[in-house]
Amino acid sequence: MVGSSCSHPNEEQMNTDHELTSIQKGRIAESLVASSLILASGGRLSPFTPLSDDCGIDLIVLDKETRRSLCIQVKSRIEKPPRPTVQFGVRKSSFRDDPNRFLLGVLFDPVNPALTTSWFIPMARVAVLGVEKSGTYAVMPAIASDSNDRYRTFRHDSARDLVVAIFEALNGAARPDEAGVSLSLGGC
Repeated sequence: MVGSSCSHPNEEQMNTDHELTSIQKGRIAESLVASSLILASGGRLSPFTPLSDDCGIDLIVLDKETRRSLCIQVKSRIEKPPRPTVQFGVRKSSFRDDPNRFLLGVLFDPVNPALTTSWFIPMARVAVLGVEKSGTYAVMPAIASDSNDRYRTFRHDSARDLVVAIFEALNGAARPDEAGVSLSLGGC
């Protein structure tokens, strides 16, 4: 626009490493994930964000048909080729080994933001699969789609695939445990 002091960044001007804070990147990823879950589930999944982020929960996802819910900690990284792996860290201070909690690691492209590659990992597995580093559990899956690393079974290459995994987890959350007692769904 002539006479306008506002400029719109083009792809060459977008340098997310220097312009966005880690908090901004996290909020963008959480919003992208929430919106993608709604779209890919046809509106059946309803993600909510807690008012505070002090216990490692970024989204509470409700299945509107079954009324079951699960808690997700979202970790994101911006795609930077040619790295072979991506790292997501879960702070030990916010880690809870609970069958209703999951880590969702998301890799996204800042130019065309879309939920494509993600890893949906039960929190109980994070401490087993991850590497202990400076007060965190570091989860480091391979980026290559043909990788056969230990995170392969948790990898999803589309929002629709992720939604299928979430529905499976929601159905699993309602199963009785080995003692025959129903698992709690309320204590994310």
